[in-house]
Amino acid sequence: QAYNDYMHKEFCAADPDRLFSLAQMPNLGVDEMIAEAQRCKEMGARGVIITTWPSGGDDLVPEDDRFFEAVSEMKMPVSIHISIRRKRSPRAVIEGPAAIGNMALAGMLTFPQILCELIMSGLFERVPQLKVVGVETDVGWVPTALEQVDNFYWRNRTHTGLELRHLPSHYFHEHFVCTFIQDHVGVRNRYQVGVANMAWSTDYPHHGCDWPYSRKVVNEMLRDVPADERYAICAGNMVRLYDLPQAFPAPGP
Repeated sequence: QAYNDYMHKEFCAADPDRLFSLAQMPNLGVDEMIAEAQRCKEMGARGVIITTWPSGGDDLVPEDDRFFEAVSEMKMPVSIHISIRRKRSPRAVIEGPAAIGNMALAGMLTFPQILCELIMSGLFERVPQLKVVGVETDVGWVPTALEQVDNFYWRNRTHTGLELRHLPSHYFHEHFVCTFIQDHVGVRNRYQVGVANMAWSTDYPHHGCDWPYSRKVVNEMLRDVPADERYAICAGNMVRLYDLPQAFPAPGP
């Protein structure tokens, strides 16, 4: 609550027309999460961040639906930063040469499992308005991952007892937006990723950001991208996701 209050009442209060907060959810169970989401919604937060599944277990369970239903009704997208913490696999501190690889590949190695768990659980059929943001997951891996997940779901759906109304890729395109800081491969393959399913992220003021060269990096990365798609990736998708007032008009056709 102290963090959420600070973000809304102090940090974002410096320029409320430009800044808005996402509420960090307490890892204290479904009821506590719902209560804090409601409190922060009334305060002005536009989304929530989770680091564990709502019930606190290692896997999604039916009890978690109550939280996802609640935030969906509040029109608060759920952000997940790369991974979900689990008791059976506590976060390891990786040092030395392997640390670079861990930082560079975390999004494509870890988030696909989260994505699949959410989709295969049937959550989006039970909570059809829910939106999920994969934070700093990158997007270049998405087309291959969706192809393989569709393939393996179709081959194994019967003996595993899974029955979805659509292929897994359908739920990604309907319910997810994934963010990236620098991902030239993802931008080149944006039609397979889904232009509406990707968004550039600055990560300011973390050391991973490109400031003060953000505009230069974005212009180089999106050099050949049409103006309407560039707008969607840099701003429009978030305007739509968080129902933001448009500070400037979208480019014409």
